[in-house]
Amino acid sequence: MSLLRDVGPLFDPKRLVIIGASERRADLIHMATRRGETVYLVNPRRDEVLGQKCYPDVASLPEQPDVALIAVGHTLMEQAVRDAIAGGVKALVIPGAGAEAGEQGPVVTKIVAAMAAENNVALLGTNCMGYAQPEGRSLWLGTLSASLQAGHVSVLSQSGSVADALLSIGPRIGFRTVMSTGNESGLDAADFVNAFANDEGTKAIGLFLETVRRPEAFAEALRNCAEKNKPVVCLKVGRSELAAQVALTHTGAMVGSAEGFSAFLDSCGAIEVFDMAAFVETLDVLGLKRWPKGNRLSAVSESGGQAGMLADSCEVAGLEVSPLPPQTAKNLESEFPNFVHVQNPIDAWAIDDVDKVYPRCFEELVASKSYDIVCAVVELTRHRSAADEAWCMEIVKALVNATRGSDVTPVVISTASADPHDSFVRLARENDVALLRGPSDAATALGVIARWQNRSVQKPSVQAALPGIKELLTPGSMPELDSAQVLKNYGVTFAEIRRAASADEAVKAANEVGYPVVVKVDGPAHKSIGGGVILGVKSDAEVVTATQSLGGQVVIAHQVSSGREIICGMHRDPMFGPTLSIGIGGGLAEAIARSSVKLLPISQESAEQMVASLPGQKHMSEPAKKDLEKVLLGLSQLSSSFPEIDGIDINPLVLGKQGAVAVDALIVVSEGARS
Repeated sequence: MSLLRDVGPLFDPKRLVIIGASERRADLIHMATRRGETVYLVNPRRDEVLGQKCYPDVASLPEQPDVALIAVGHTLMEQAVRDAIAGGVKALVIPGAGAEAGEQGPVVTKIVAAMAAENNVALLGTNCMGYAQPEGRSLWLGTLSASLQAGHVSVLSQSGSVADALLSIGPRIGFRTVMSTGNESGLDAADFVNAFANDEGTKAIGLFLETVRRPEAFAEALRNCAEKNKPVVCLKVGRSELAAQVALTHTGAMVGSAEGFSAFLDSCGAIEVFDMAAFVETLDVLGLKRWPKGNRLSAVSESGGQAGMLADSCEVAGLEVSPLPPQTAKNLESEFPNFVHVQNPIDAWAIDDVDKVYPRCFEELVASKSYDIVCAVVELTRHRSAADEAWCMEIVKALVNATRGSDVTPVVISTASADPHDSFVRLARENDVALLRGPSDAATALGVIARWQNRSVQKPSVQAALPGIKELLTPGSMPELDSAQVLKNYGVTFAEIRRAASADEAVKAANEVGYPVVVKVDGPAHKSIGGGVILGVKSDAEVVTATQSLGGQVVIAHQVSSGREIICGMHRDPMFGPTLSIGIGGGLAEAIARSSVKLLPISQESAEQMVASLPGQKHMSEPAKKDLEKVLLGLSQLSSSFPEIDGIDINPLVLGKQGAVAVDALIVVSEGARS
């Protein structure tokens, strides 16, 4: 059974009533009627507003409305909603009950939300801006810019100010709908995302979120989008501890962990970005008809510095900036002798006249069929001189002409963030070209879309729980040796380790595992911070001294040769469930952000992707990569089989030429689990 709710007639109301209509709400009335639609006005204190008849209540209207926009203060809101529901409306839009209502805001919100739910009435709000549709009716608390463009991108923002900012960025993105959902007292992001998924006019979706109220329903909506090949780009605030506190206060909803949310989005086939600039650039590209089919990028710039910045940004973003095909390079060097060892990105400045060299470069790049994205890196700003604009226009036109009729995505990238002159904007919109700002944000946008285009979905297989493991799990933080015993059953290789209750037993254990050894306190893992680990012990006498200094109850482990150290583990997120993470390990683990996260269970393909995401993974030996993938799959199976396990840490996992060896491990079991 679906957890998603119908948004009703909110997006396309045939009959609308504004309750509380007055001259003070002129913007609302103008927005609702700007396309000539009929809107009824209700205000018992007025006979007319802005020259239009006012009715005393909804029951007095000549026909039953579909949607009521509640434009009254919080003291009158309950009665207004009751009147609307009695009049037969099927949906409500309530901008109010925000900060202006003070302590009464949450009280009134709870009452009207309950009334809507009891009567099966769809509710947008409270404390929202409404929604804006360039080619449809807009129920928006404000005015819309004349530069607003229609298109196929729908955006949902829980922040009204962010939604308003998107509507005010100029003719960059063609919008189908921009929606502000506010407190989401009735319908929430999951319901509206699902509506976007089912809307024929929406081809791409943007989300600005502060919280996810119903993860299961939200996941269902995101997967519906993925099944219909509609990319969803999400920017979520609340990643830092301070931001999470602000979001908690602002929305009155729990904020899940940043890592858990990232893994959640990935598991649902959505795209995550981490700042507003990348969000806008990504939506800009998705507003095109031609999305990047792959990650192979070439560019022609007006300077070597620009070319270098783009190349650096592409490497970080996962875009492939491969050398020019030999024939392409030969053709350009033959035609333009000033090219010496021409390379990608191409610095074509001063090689020949602009109207000669740039068109030929673009034509050769497209003809090579070696690139999915062809870029012009040129500074477009309305502050350049007329002469500079003229040759910039030549470059952009050359890109347009070279890519016309091809499946190559044409992109113009400026290094600065200034807006281009209107003539460039018109040319780009007419020819399906993105005008992006900043090489880093542009590369991020192109990279995430290319990866989404080429995603493959491999369903994970969950095996039956291994026998005898449940009996090994003890509540709380398990000792290192006991944790290792469990993990060995799931494909994790450990250095030889023994438990010792005295100095004599420790010496015997050291000789069994082989010097040099590590002497550790016998208890939960990660003891190095508290001084519970002594490294480099090379003799029986040193073992005795180390054992006595640690209290006599120790574990002895063979000291593994140095190598690349990785941390990997599982955290059972309270909102999104078990999350697997992998990153740089050892003593720096707490200081360096994990580089890859996945929601469990994972597939073999996901394990390979996680390993490939690690910085410097190209320098790992193949045995180490295979062992690391095996460890990740083992953690997935263990965590899926035993929900009482709250967390697992392997830190570090040392990667060498012969494979991967775990040095320290910890399993944390729920205190409520059976001993």
